[in-house]
Amino acid sequence: WIRIRTDHARLVPATACHGFDFQHAEPGQVVLTKWLPKESASRLPHGPTHQVGIGALVMHPFTGKMLAVQERTGPAAARKLWKMPTGLTDPGEDIAQAAVRELREETGLECVFDRIICFRQAHGGLFNRSDMFFVCLCRLAPHYEEKLREGSEIELLPQEEEILCADWIDMEDYAQQGVWKESPLYKEMNGAMLKAARHGIEYAGADNKEET
Repeated sequence: WIRIRTDHARLVPATACHGFDFQHAEPGQVVLTKWLPKESASRLPHGPTHQVGIGALVMHPFTGKMLAVQERTGPAAARKLWKMPTGLTDPGEDIAQAAVRELREETGLECVFDRIICFRQAHGGLFNRSDMFFVCLCRLAPHYEEKLREGSEIELLPQEEEILCADWIDMEDYAQQGVWKESPLYKEMNGAMLKAARHGIEYAGADNKEET
């Protein structure tokens, strides 16, 4: 294992000439490795192989609608797709922390992590990395329900750089968008979200009715 800082990057060519190959790079340094035993295949670990993303499902305490956003740029924006607030975890950040942070950044809402509803794994993503995506059920902070009882609305503050708009929409309308209906994987994930939304979260002011 050889770790080379950016200020010593001139040493990389000489290191590679001695049979070392790149294991991973990050701001400030690059790591190169070489398996020395010639009689066996390398058992050194690969560099980072996965990225971890989250989607945050939040339900309105009174209407039962879900929080959704439309992005300003990218493939989802081209489709005018309504989606959950989503994002990647930062280094050293827990999934629960990432869900709360992304909600705050994209919509201005303060929320509390409740649970993981479902997750999926996909391959061949950015830099050919695999992707782990966790759908997290989150609850609005208590003071929002107090405002609703007083007749106020929940103010949504879309992130100016990334989010075109944010709104509360019916979950059935969300699930019926073409891109979701065309994918068996997303149909299954949306089914899990619908079930969680109907049974998995309660607000004091919500009209919770048991389904028969």
